[in-house]
Order: sequence, then C-alpha cells, then structure tokens
Amino acid sequence: MNKTVIKVLYWATTGLIAVGNLFGAYAYTTQSPQVLEGLAHLGYPGYLALILGPAKGLSALALLYPKFPRLKEWAYAGITFNVLGAGLSHIFAKDPNYPTPFIFLALLAVSYITWRKLEAEKA
Repeated sequence: MNKTVIKVLYWATTGLIAVGNLFGAYAYTTQSPQVLEGLAHLGYPGYLALILGPAKGLSALALLYPKFPRLKEWAYAGITFNVLGAGLSHIFAKDPNYPTPFIFLALLAVSYITWRKLEAEKA
C-alpha cells in the first residue's frame, strides 16, 4: 500500500473514532437520557457515565494530538477496553445492537495499524 492510501485510511478512521468519542464524551458527561437508559439496560449505574465521559473526550484528544506517541498508545488501549466491554455487555444483555461496538473496534484497528505504519516510516 502506498503512503497516500495509508494516510487517507489513517485520517478517515481516526477522524471517525475521534468524532464518535467526542460526541460520546458530551452525551455521557451531560448524562443524556439515552445514555442513562442504555447504561441501565446493560445493568450499569448512571454514575458510570461521569467516569466514561471524560475518558472518551481525553482519548479523542490523545488520538488527534501527534506529540505524545506513548499517550496515543494508551488511548488506543483504553478505547479498545471500552469498546470490548461495551460489545460484550450488549451480548450478555442479549441486545440486538451488539455488532455496533465491534464495527467501531474494526475502525480502531485500522486506525492503529495505519498509525504504526506511518510511525515506522518516520524512523
């Protein structure tokens, strides 16, 4: 794959993830009714939104800010844990929307793999 294709894939997937996490950060931090209903449906307390909301916002910023690659690695890891937990929670709750987090996870994997390729080319 040429460098231009890798950059386009990286920015397309990273942009989707960052925007999704920023919207999620807002919805969770403001404790929107949809978020609270969703958490209750999965068996989680509403205050979890106040923990996940800021984490989602900070992870989006870490993905977009290029100066701290180790922080970006941790953001990828945190988002992975969050998305895996969400997907499994939906499965355990027998929620028919369980594929959505795994689609997000696939986008995250493409973002991570292309970022690593771009980083390797810098070295």
